[in-house]
Amino acid sequence: MKDQDLYLSVIKFPAFVSISLLIISAVFLIILFSVFAQPLLANWVRILFIILLAILIFIILGWIITLFSTHTRLKPRWLQKLSKWMLFNIYYPLAKGLAYITFSSKKNLIISFLYFNNEIVLTDQKDIRNINILVLLPHCLQKDDCTIRITNDIIKCEECGGCDIAKIKKLITEHNVDAAVATGGFLERKMIAEKNPTVIVTVATAQELVNGLRDNWTYPVYAVLNEQYTVSNEKTPVNISFVEFAIKQFK
Repeated sequence: MKDQDLYLSVIKFPAFVSISLLIISAVFLIILFSVFAQPLLANWVRILFIILLAILIFIILGWIITLFSTHTRLKPRWLQKLSKWMLFNIYYPLAKGLAYITFSSKKNLIISFLYFNNEIVLTDQKDIRNINILVLLPHCLQKDDCTIRITNDIIKCEECGGCDIAKIKKLITEHNVDAAVATGGFLERKMIAEKNPTVIVTVATAQELVNGLRDNWTYPVYAVLNEQYTVSNEKTPVNISFVEFAIKQFK
C-alpha cells in the first residue's frame, strides 16, 4: 500500500464522522432558525428543539473528546467509558451511514476504524505495564487437517510447522502471555469473562474485529487484521510481527 493510500485509510473514519456531524449540524440549524422564526410557536416545540440542540452539542463535544483520547489518556474512567460507548454506538454508525450514502468502500472504512481504535488503546495504555494480556486468535489460522484441535490452550500445538499457530505459541511463550482460539462470539465472551484480562490483542478479519470490539467495548482491545493481499489478490497469513508489536506495547 502506498504511503498516500495508507494515510487516507487512517483518516477516513474520523473524517467521515466529522463530515457527518457537520452536515447534521447544518441541517439542524437551518430547521431550527426556520421553526423559531414562526410567530406563533408552541412552547412544547421550543422545548423539543432546545433538547435536540443540547443532544447535538453533547454528541459534538463527545466527538472532540474522543479525538482527544487518541493523543492523551482520559483520566476519569467514567469519561473514558462514555467516550468508548459513543465511539461504537454513535460515531461508527454515523460514519457507516455516510459511507453508504456516498457509495464508499465499507472495508476501507472498517480498517480506518480499527486504526482509530488502536490509537485510543495505545494512548490509554501508555506507560502502563500489563501482567494479564490475552491474545485471541481465529480458528482459521490452524490448518484444516490438523489432528490437534486448539481451543483455549494453544500450548497443545505440536509445532508441526503447517500453520501459524506454532509461531504464535513460541511468541506467547517468550513474552509469557495467555492465548486462546476464539471459535465464536459466545465462547469468546465467556473466555474473556473467565480470564478477565487487562488488555486483549485480537486477530481476525475486518468485520469480525469490529464485531469483537463492539461486544467487548469495556476492555482495551487492540485489533490485528489477518487479511493481507498481494498484487494478485491472494490471501496471505497473518503477519506475526504485528502480533508481537502489539504485545510489546503493553508489556
